[in-house]
Amino acid sequence: MEMMESPLVSIVVITYNQEKSLPKVLDCILEQKGNFNFEIIVGEDCSTDRTRDVLKEYERRFPDVVKPIYQQVNQGILRNFISAITMAKGKYLAFCDGDDYWRDDEKLAKQIRVLKEKPEVGLVYSDVIMDSVITGERYRRSMQNPEPDLFTQLLRGNTIVSSTVLMCSELMKYVDWNAFMEQGFTMEDYPMWLSLSLHTQFYYLKEPLACYVIERKVVNVKEASLHALKFDEGTTAIRLYFKRLNPDKTDLTENEILDAHNKIGYLAGLNMNDREFALKYVGQMHDRTPYVKRLTTICKSPLLFGMYQKYRALTGKKRSALEMYFGQ
Repeated sequence: MEMMESPLVSIVVITYNQEKSLPKVLDCILEQKGNFNFEIIVGEDCSTDRTRDVLKEYERRFPDVVKPIYQQVNQGILRNFISAITMAKGKYLAFCDGDDYWRDDEKLAKQIRVLKEKPEVGLVYSDVIMDSVITGERYRRSMQNPEPDLFTQLLRGNTIVSSTVLMCSELMKYVDWNAFMEQGFTMEDYPMWLSLSLHTQFYYLKEPLACYVIERKVVNVKEASLHALKFDEGTTAIRLYFKRLNPDKTDLTENEILDAHNKIGYLAGLNMNDREFALKYVGQMHDRTPYVKRLTTICKSPLLFGMYQKYRALTGKKRSALEMYFGQ
């Protein structure tokens, strides 16, 4: 790695209580190959474990590369991320969450090549490996956007994992962090992608350049289903905000956005074998398709609901709790 005053790439890492995973995160970044220089900006959010000690050791060993921000009071994900990203000096920005890691020591080199060869592209991302470190379950998740209209596709659901991304720093001028804080958003990446999709093209690499790590144990279908529903409440608020802010940028309606959330709700009810839970959400569907009408009738009858659940068990694709955890 060639050291210069101005780095080509700034890698932003935010971390909180991740003393065990942070060394792997920093190591996979430091092992990147290529004729370019980079800096690693680490926002340490006042951890209560030894995360800060781990970071100080890396700062001591790599003082020209590892540039910590030691928060004195816990900021939360969004504020910690903003404070870190405002320190970035690189032409390009990359991200790696404090418990994820990169799988390819040429990740940055491959993505830099794309951005240099395709000036119309402002962001490069890839597939990801989902990894439950407790259960040992792993699977590859394709993140390709099937719709040509990227903004609409992202409104339907976030298909970009931040640890796979490399983007042009100049595009940050299109991201209104103050508005995100005022809206009470609890995540930093999804509203950022939506903002950027209105101003640049994204490029997809069909290979899993990063690994998304789930450190908590997904113990059962109920926990997984309720987590997916709770998580989607936050993302639905973000979708509605961007739809209302840019009403002419998509044909997707607010009812369609709400129905996407209702679908996760009634699927959670089906997964948990909770008839009343499923009925609550299927009854709120705006698009009363024949399927929705049939399912409403089924959920109103304990007998029909039981028969339908047996049919699903016999004919449906069996999914793991980990897949349900993300509302897939």
